[in-house]
Amino acid sequence: MSKYSRAQMILHWAIFVLIVTQFAFHDAIVDAFEAMIKGNPTSTNPMVSAHLGVGGVIGILTALRLWLRMETGTPEKSGNHPEIFDHLANTVHYSFYALLLLLPITGGFAWYQGSEGAANAHTILRAVLILLVLVHIGAAFLHLFIWRYNVLARMWPSRN
Repeated sequence: MSKYSRAQMILHWAIFVLIVTQFAFHDAIVDAFEAMIKGNPTSTNPMVSAHLGVGGVIGILTALRLWLRMETGTPEKSGNHPEIFDHLANTVHYSFYALLLLLPITGGFAWYQGSEGAANAHTILRAVLILLVLVHIGAAFLHLFIWRYNVLARMWPSRN
């Protein structure tokens, strides 16, 4: 297999778009959560509902993506880089799956249980997600510019 399956590609890019969307809804839910914790009434801001709903969808799509990865596998490695990077790539990918499953869980507990501990965990996981996204993008550039292998082509649909 030289490319990810079409389903894996669709899920990858859909999850990416949904994660970016979550950042647009972030301030609204933080403000609403802080009001809720202080015992103040929370407004019925549609962005809060959107953040909660999109988070749940990300969790479901991530579980589906992980299942597809286990069932169909991944493309072969390029082989033109030190082997340690294959291990690092696996660690980053499985860390993504864990984060994208834990973020909706911690966010749900924070919101529906009014748990500041879950909210703090959610905030930490969000920061780790941002870090992993930067590592992921950096690795793609490393493959492209240093090892001269267009790894992005494996996750981009063909024209035919």
